[in-house]
Amino acid sequence: MANIRLNILPIYNQNFSFKVYRKIKEQDDSKEDDTFLYSLPQTEHSKDYAKYWVSFVQKNEFEEFLADSTYSIGLSKRYLFNQLINVLKNKGCPFEYEVKRKFTDDYIDFMIESYPQGDRIIYLSPYYLEEQKTYGFIIDFKFRKSDDTLFDRQVQILSLSLDMHGRSNKNYYSDKFRLIQNFISAIYDIIENIGTEEQTIKIERDLIKTTVFHLNKKEYIFNNDNSANSQFQGIRNFGPYKNIGQEVMFAFIFEDRFKSFANELYLSLTGKLNPGTFPGLEQMFGIDINVKNVKQIKIEDYSNNSLLKVVDTVKNLQEINNDKKVIGIYIEDCAIDIEDIPASNHYYYLKYNFIKNDLPLQVINYRKLGERNSLKWSTSNIALAMFAKIGGIPWVVKPSNKNCLILGIGSSHKKNRDTGEISKYFAYTVCLDSSGLYKTLEVLADETSESSYLQKLTSNLVNILKDSQQANYETCVLHLPFKIKKKEINAISDAVKQVTDIELVVIKVNIDNKYFGYSFHNTLVPYESSFVKLSKDEYIVWFEGLLYGKEVVDKRLSNPVHIKFLSTNNKKNLDEQTFLQDILNLSGANWRGFNAKSIPISIYYSQIIAKYTEAFEHISGYEEGSISNDKPWFL
Repeated sequence: MANIRLNILPIYNQNFSFKVYRKIKEQDDSKEDDTFLYSLPQTEHSKDYAKYWVSFVQKNEFEEFLADSTYSIGLSKRYLFNQLINVLKNKGCPFEYEVKRKFTDDYIDFMIESYPQGDRIIYLSPYYLEEQKTYGFIIDFKFRKSDDTLFDRQVQILSLSLDMHGRSNKNYYSDKFRLIQNFISAIYDIIENIGTEEQTIKIERDLIKTTVFHLNKKEYIFNNDNSANSQFQGIRNFGPYKNIGQEVMFAFIFEDRFKSFANELYLSLTGKLNPGTFPGLEQMFGIDINVKNVKQIKIEDYSNNSLLKVVDTVKNLQEINNDKKVIGIYIEDCAIDIEDIPASNHYYYLKYNFIKNDLPLQVINYRKLGERNSLKWSTSNIALAMFAKIGGIPWVVKPSNKNCLILGIGSSHKKNRDTGEISKYFAYTVCLDSSGLYKTLEVLADETSESSYLQKLTSNLVNILKDSQQANYETCVLHLPFKIKKKEINAISDAVKQVTDIELVVIKVNIDNKYFGYSFHNTLVPYESSFVKLSKDEYIVWFEGLLYGKEVVDKRLSNPVHIKFLSTNNKKNLDEQTFLQDILNLSGANWRGFNAKSIPISIYYSQIIAKYTEAFEHISGYEEGSISNDKPWFL
């Protein structure tokens, strides 16, 4: 079995002890300065634990206690962290550094390079790798952007997302590894030995090695249950999983100044303009597009009244042609300075009112696609999203768990800008099955108080799970994003406990996490579908990576994804690998584009919807319930 190097510097001696001062916690106690609350054995090596206030400095009424590294992982990590800080203070450091705390993690930011746009940073954070029963320090690179700097090309270069020429950084892994190794070489003599004179703790120089396992490759299912490993070639060779079965009318919505671009877009969708990259809607999706089923709707200005007239025009067009599918194609000129911002406020207003009237809309950003060759490479993705929005099913993925419902839970809370307090609590669920088939989007809660929100979240989730439409499912898996709060997780767990006639699994999926790893291949990139076990219920999985037989990197590959199993009500032994496989598969079920972002759609769709709802909040008369329907309008 092959190994991967995790971004952890282990310590050499795992069994260590250290002196602390402690006082039993009483009921009405309050926290003092320089004290922390931990559960510790009441006597040395005792199995009876109690909660103590703990300090590393002597305090009144605190008694001395010799803590073993096995007593409390949290306390041992804090001890190692304090010893690292002491070494840096006593011996000096070649880098400027800051000691920080985020949630429950302590870490030190070392500024290795500084630029007008921000700082390049290597950070160290204490960690316990449960799978190997090993203490150490997470070590990783990040770029901290200055507050007054836009998210521009130079920022992406400095953060290693783009290479020095502004192209996708195919050397992302090796560049990151080089910066970390250079940092270790510069600082290792200082931090190699931490601890006290009585007991030295040695930090190892090399990243920890761990066993890597592999999930199956993603397999896509197309027309007549034909399968392939390529989404584009699968549709081209076999046709989509499910056709629309109706004629389509295209309503092009644009100002007169975009007439030439609109014509190019039309020709590109027919396959006449760039047949080498996209052969056409008819050949790929069985949709005829010609001058007879294309209508132009002019935009006179961008007032709300004018935009509503556009909506009414498309609505009337659909009513007149009720045997056909009508889709709006809106062309606008919008500057994009931040990654993943799709369009302007005018678009959001138009989009919301299209959703309200059950009409699909596709936005085309002229600023982005009017550039040379941009339309050529983007037409296939535009066509794919349009096909899905009007009811087609491009492909599904081969599931690992059959008869399995997947609910991606998302939240989008509204804060008071002045006080920072939450003024509205909003949660929803993206309903899928394990084949990646989109079913519906349902609002779970829309409340102004936290207590009523949590109550509504629980009750509506129970109603969905008990609904007759879900009766055929034997298993339900809840995918939760990293940012969801503990109180929300507890409410969801309460809902889980109320449903006993279906097997339930709750999984937290963290796209932005602290874990990384390097293979021993010359690219340092692990193979796609590799995974590593961190603890009894935690994994990291590479959704992107090297492909067997094609060990060449031609773009920046994403970081691994952190997956944690939170709870389950199943009575059998849980085969976690099958659920990891389904999460991996769902990263290939993204209908926003061919080879789109490699994130499970249960989480990615929730991220997109959160951005939409945040924008919709500013629209007068916005009703959250209006976004609930069985069409993937957010693609």
